[in-house]
Amino acid sequence: MSPAMENSLKHTDSVADEKLYVDTHEISTASAVLEAAVAKQKPKLLSPSMMRLYVIMGIGYLVSTMNGFDSSLMGAINAMDTYQETFGLDGEGSTTGIIFIIYQIGQIASFPFCGLFADGYGRRWCIFIGCIIVLIGTAIQGSANHLGQFIGGRFILGFGASIASAAGPAYTVELAHPAYRGTMAGMYNNFWWVGNILAGWTTYGTNLHIKNSWAWRTPTVVQAGIPAVVAVFILFFPESPRWLIHNDRAEEALAIFAKYHGEGDPNSPLAQLQYQEVLEDYHASKNENPWWDFRELVNTRAARYRLAMVIGMSFFGQWSGNNVVSYFLPEMIEAAGITSTNTQLLINAINPIFSLIAAVYGATCLDKLGRRPMMLWGLAGSCVFYILLTAFTAQTAYHPNLSYGTIVSIYLFGICFAWGFTPLQTLYAVECLDNRTRAKGSGLNYLFLNVAIIVNTYGISIGIKDIGWRLYIVYIGWIVIEMILIYRFFVETAGKTLEELAEIFEAPNPRKYSTRKVRVEVTGTGEVVGISDAQKEV
Repeated sequence: MSPAMENSLKHTDSVADEKLYVDTHEISTASAVLEAAVAKQKPKLLSPSMMRLYVIMGIGYLVSTMNGFDSSLMGAINAMDTYQETFGLDGEGSTTGIIFIIYQIGQIASFPFCGLFADGYGRRWCIFIGCIIVLIGTAIQGSANHLGQFIGGRFILGFGASIASAAGPAYTVELAHPAYRGTMAGMYNNFWWVGNILAGWTTYGTNLHIKNSWAWRTPTVVQAGIPAVVAVFILFFPESPRWLIHNDRAEEALAIFAKYHGEGDPNSPLAQLQYQEVLEDYHASKNENPWWDFRELVNTRAARYRLAMVIGMSFFGQWSGNNVVSYFLPEMIEAAGITSTNTQLLINAINPIFSLIAAVYGATCLDKLGRRPMMLWGLAGSCVFYILLTAFTAQTAYHPNLSYGTIVSIYLFGICFAWGFTPLQTLYAVECLDNRTRAKGSGLNYLFLNVAIIVNTYGISIGIKDIGWRLYIVYIGWIVIEMILIYRFFVETAGKTLEELAEIFEAPNPRKYSTRKVRVEVTGTGEVVGISDAQKEV
């Protein structure tokens, strides 16, 4: 903690000792200094600076939309006769698995370049470069008449999407208002569902009305619209103030903190709190940090614990049964006895709407309920409905009407997972990384995430063909294991500034330390007059 913050808290204690207050109330919080700053400067949700921040966040969210679009796109066009006829496929087996995972292989191949662009040139330029590469990839994929060109286009598309995605979460987290970081930055991954919905309804409409290869080419062309919008706007927006400070541009950073978090006042409590914390963090760790050197991700116990959280979220976010629903929903529906392609695509298009609504609501709960409870309750609900999904699918051959139970279970599984896990899939990993390693760690997050997707997706394509619904049992067992690991080891990141999270990972037991609370006594006018240890663990 900086001397300025320590003096502020000492002053608070002295005020409390003098009993100069009446009409106080207590708040249990993870961070006394953040609560004090918020109490002195109540955020105005509809102020001009906040409205501008919402626009910036919205464009940043579109980076996530690209990945959601591709996920639904490939699951949907894989069920189209025109797509299968163009490339001589049957919708299942190892070739289909390769077509799906080549996107992830492209993302893995981009990993060495993520730190180079995001740390060397800034978050905005990294996003811009990634979007331009995505546009090239979609052009190659959409014009393909041979399987080799289609696969090549998907590789380039994945390469660019990963570069943009390495900086996208960091950009939104580092610019988000500290009092609403959970909601604002948690919304980033929710836009995965926006892309999913756009792709789902586009493919449903083209398959219904177009009877040639443009049934699958048109959605691919539509896919190019998202990165085009991001590329046009992103360079007109402010750079991450944390990146600016770590590149010796502190005055610019303070101006951004003031404009978007301090209502234009550089001396506002929230602007000064973040500015001083980031500056202190920068001076404490200032040394050469070449983009190709990844040792600082593992060179201390705290760094290794941070990395473990990142890797955990990479795999848990893909191995909880959601990947089956994302890529193979039409095949799941067919296994449940619904064989009409149009009906399959309609169900595929409706499903993400419910998930998006649940994910948006989940993002608004993150700062109130905390990250750990959200993950645990979301996975608990997901496990229950995956059990029902398995049971209904197993009995559909004998009781055809149970196919409706299968569809309902799929939808309810998606709602639970989207509520508890979708807002956190990128937010949590980025929060667990410090300012120096956030871009490199985000790139590593996508590396492990795509390794998880490749193993998962390729295995699913074979498993659905060979053992059908019995594959679902594997995911039920794994969800239970995830819940145990999250409860035992995952830290709570809600309620603190990004810089304050450092003390959690330095603690002997980070998980236990992260759930401690302090009690802050606040007057009706917003003055903090008392701070004590609440000794509360969640």
